[in-house]
This record gives sequence, C-alpha cells and structure tokens, in this order.
Amino acid sequence: MAVEDVLFPGIDVQVTAVYVTAAEVAIEAAACGRPPPCPDCGSSGRRVHSRYMRRIAERPAVGKPLVISLCVRRFFCDGASCQRRTFVEQVADLSERYRRHSVGLRRWMQAIATFLGGRPGQRMCRTLQLPTGRTHLLGLLAAPAVPEQAPRVLGVDEFAFRKGWRYGTVLVDIEGARVVDVLPDRDAATFAAWLREHPGAEIICRDRASAYSSAVRDAAPDAQEIADRWHLLKNLSSAVEKTCHQHRPCLRKQADADRDAEPRRILNPLPPPTLPPTKMAVRTVDRYSDIHRLLAQKLSISEIARRLHLDRKTVRHFRDTSLDELLASSRHGRPKGVLEPFTAYLTERFTDGVTSPTDLFREIRGRGYQGSDLPVRRYVTGLKTGTVEPARGAIPSPRKITTWIMVPRGTLKRREEEELLKIRLACPDIARTCDLAWTFHNLLQHRRGHQLLEWVRQAEHDAPAPILSFAQGLCLDLDAVTAGLTLPWSSGIVEGHVNRIKTIKRQMYGKATFRLLRTRILLRA
Repeated sequence: MAVEDVLFPGIDVQVTAVYVTAAEVAIEAAACGRPPPCPDCGSSGRRVHSRYMRRIAERPAVGKPLVISLCVRRFFCDGASCQRRTFVEQVADLSERYRRHSVGLRRWMQAIATFLGGRPGQRMCRTLQLPTGRTHLLGLLAAPAVPEQAPRVLGVDEFAFRKGWRYGTVLVDIEGARVVDVLPDRDAATFAAWLREHPGAEIICRDRASAYSSAVRDAAPDAQEIADRWHLLKNLSSAVEKTCHQHRPCLRKQADADRDAEPRRILNPLPPPTLPPTKMAVRTVDRYSDIHRLLAQKLSISEIARRLHLDRKTVRHFRDTSLDELLASSRHGRPKGVLEPFTAYLTERFTDGVTSPTDLFREIRGRGYQGSDLPVRRYVTGLKTGTVEPARGAIPSPRKITTWIMVPRGTLKRREEEELLKIRLACPDIARTCDLAWTFHNLLQHRRGHQLLEWVRQAEHDAPAPILSFAQGLCLDLDAVTAGLTLPWSSGIVEGHVNRIKTIKRQMYGKATFRLLRTRILLRA
C-alpha cells in the first residue's frame, strides 16, 4: 500500500518525501489532480503558469504535529471575457483558499470550539498537538442560518445572561427538539418582529409572561397559545406557600395547645425571651421605619428601593411582614441547619431540668443529630441567659407543608400523611387550599381543561386570598391555560435547552458576547 493511500485516502496528491523529527512529522507532496476550472468564469485551466509551495497544518500523526509542504499549480485562465488572468488549484478535502489548516484539521477545531469554547478548547488542542489559540478557535464558529419558516410547534422561554439584570429569549422547535434561534432580549417587540419575519407557527408554548403573550397576539393572532403546565404548578405552589405563611399562627396556636395539654414537671422555668441589643436588630428596626415612612408618602416599591439602595424584594418583604416577625428572625443565636429540628426537644428537656449541654448532645445524637456539640452548647447558653427565643413546639415549615400538598397523592409516608391531617384539622383555610390544589392537580394530570371554569368558581367562592389571586390570574389568560390543561404540548423541551444554555454559559465564564453565545447554542442544537 502506498503512503498516499494511508495518509491521504481519496485525495489527489503524490507524496515525494517524509521526514520524522523529534518535534514534528513533515511531508512533501504535490497536487496531481485534473486541472480545475476558473472560479470566476468556469473555463477549464489548460496552461500552467507556475508552481509554488504551501505550508498546511494537518491533524497529528503518531502523537506529533503533522505539517504538509504542498506543491500546487497556478493556471492561466483562457476565457476571453474573464477578468481573472490566473488562478491556483485547491486540493479537495485538503486545502482551502487563504487557510493554513487542512480541511480535516479545521473540522476538528470547529468541533472543539463548539463543545468547549475558547480557553478550554485551547487546552484540549495543546494536549492533542493541534497548533492554535483561543481567538482562532472562536473565530472558526459561525452560526447556522435560521430557517425562513417558523416550526409548526414553537416553544419560547427566557434565560438569563446575568440573573436579575439582563435576559434573552430562546426559541425551540418542540417537535424537532432543537433550538431555532436566540434573541438578545425578552421584549414583546423583538419576539413579534421575529414572528413576522418567520411565519408558520401554528402552536406556541410559553410560560405565563405577558410579553410573549402580547407578541403572539400582535404578530401571530391565528396561532394557538399554550400555557406551560409546569409553570402553572409552580404558580399554584407559590400561592399555597403564601397561604401557609399567612396561617402559620393557627398552626402555632394548635401546637402550643397540644404542648400545654401534656402533664409536665417544670423544675427550671425559662426566663422570658428578650431582644438582645444586637446591630442586626437595630438595623432591622431602622430599615422597617424608613420603608414604612416612605410607603406612607405613597412612593412606589421601585422608588423606595432606589432611595434606600435596596432590592425590590427586600422592600416588599419589609412591607408585608410584621416587625415582630422581622425581629424574631434577627435574634442572636437563632438555631439553623442541622440543629433546628431538635430545638423543640432541647427546650423541653431543658425545662425538665436537664441543663448540661453534654448530656443534651448525647440525647439528640441518639435521635439522629449529625452535627457537632458546639451548636448545642450555644443554644443551651442562650436558653440560660434568655437571649434565644425558646422553641415552643415543632411545627412544619410553610415550604414543607407546600411540598406535602403539591406532591402526587399516595407518595407521602405514613408519618407525613398524619402531620398533614393535623395541619388540615388545625386550619380550615389550609385545608381548603389543600383541596383546591389537589383538584387542580387532578385537572392537569388527566387533561380536563373543560373543568377549569368550575374550579375557578369554587376558588372564588371560599378560597384564601393567595389562591383567589392565582385563580383570577388564570382568567386573564384563560384560553392559553385551558389549552395547556387539554393539549399534550408543553415547554418541557424548552426548559431542557435553557439548562443546556446555563452549562454553555458556565463554560464561557459568563463573559461571552451575545453573538458568540448564540453561535454556540445554535451549533449545539
């Protein structure tokens, strides 16, 4: 077998010499194919003008860089009307105009740049003995052309360039499970312009964002909008958690009543909890006063956030939460983490007269505590000095109660079902919320969108305020929500691509330009 058949199978070159050194493998070869046509007029080249050598980097051989010294011919163009006088032949699958890398090596580097990016790709190329840099790798990337027609089933969702500051939009072909295009923002005007330039979408899956809905109504009024089922459950879950937050005093009252009903022998009564003079408490009081003073002046949330240099979420939190709750969360020594589930037991044993941190540590270790003894000592010291609010009885957190309500029925453990039953008996509003959430989940799971209006009427009759607000929000987007509860399409595939975009962003250290990020997303679609 000839050397050409091994190194250049199917390529019209003739190898004249091979040199192997410690640094590289060098090959001298000459093009020997048929005379090529003129790139301008297409007439065949017959007369050779001259020959010259090109140095082309090829994929490595035997673990060393491979360099080809290729002798190519320059031909005369005999076309009478052609302005080009001479042209150089290109060897198919080996050389290209103005490039010093072979076709195969360029494909390798394009694949590395697509999947790894600049600096990681440069490190990989260095390991593979490929001579290149990160700038050249990124320059090899070119975004594929966007189809003129939009896919029949189009999914749209937002993703963050920088969370909380700047967002973009990803468009996905739901049937083909591939990214169609990436937009630089999440504005309705940008998405509407894209829909006008790429008609053909019959079904559009989206989240509950109003910008996308208005864009669809403006640019594609005949398309069927579908509200994503996962986002519907997420919105319902948020409403359920707000309800559990609002009715937490009901659960606390019931827990205290159950605790007081138990016969107990109090040897060392706890001192009344007092607020320690900490900087956190002072700052909480001052911030609460400033926010409510500006609220009394009828200023908006955004204006208050700008004046006080706070996040809007912080301003809303101080607006909607009482000062006592804010101060309780700022108390020094409040247990967190692995000790929190055991604070009620520690308080009870401390009241019974067991005040030794070592003894209490041994007891909770036997009950499953995995932490060290230092948090136990700090908590017991706080109980002795009165700088810690005693645990008055363990009640589940609003998030845990929400989880018990929102998971599919039948998946809870026996103990969790008993805890949820106690909560339902303690608070009628949470019980009603639980019933409505289960009914809505049943509508979604069995695709009974035609029963949505009946569910909304039930919610408007006696639902707590957060659930009522959720139901009224559904009415504002009734057609899309009904379609989401009826048709099989959803934005699950779009969410998967959003997660993939996050991975690409992390590979590029979050510093990529929109053009480069869009190119990598489309190439990896």
